[in-house]
Amino acid sequence: MTDGKTFQGRRRYLSEHKRLRKELGLDISSPKEEFDPPLGFYEKCSIMDEMPLAYCVIELVFDEGGHGVDFIFRYCNKEMAVVEGVPVEEMLNRSFYEIFRNGDRKWLVSYADVALNGTKHTLKDFSPEIGKDLAIYCYQPEPVFCACVLLPE
Repeated sequence: MTDGKTFQGRRRYLSEHKRLRKELGLDISSPKEEFDPPLGFYEKCSIMDEMPLAYCVIELVFDEGGHGVDFIFRYCNKEMAVVEGVPVEEMLNRSFYEIFRNGDRKWLVSYADVALNGTKHTLKDFSPEIGKDLAIYCYQPEPVFCACVLLPE
């Protein structure tokens, strides 16, 4: 640590871990996958609720020709409200261009590529909607969705 002292967490030996797992009803002889319940889409997202970086998951909307025309906020953590300047409740399940009427469509091509092809993108540009320079890191958490981490620069 910065003061020169050493921090050591509480020690547990393997036998104590086995005993605790048995008390919790977790079969210590089974592989991990057998006792971990599968998480739903929103349960997976919920681990980002308190993350100190803005994070959202958007669902792309396509026209008949297969071109991305809009996106809908399906999940936003608390920090999204700080970066976007809009309460989370006003973003969830609403169209981006409904919330930001002056929204630039430059992001759509990259978001659609991520949502459809599973690519990863890093976007760095000025966001006229919020008046800030942003770095946006995108990946595909599920098909047709794009997850974004937004960092004001």
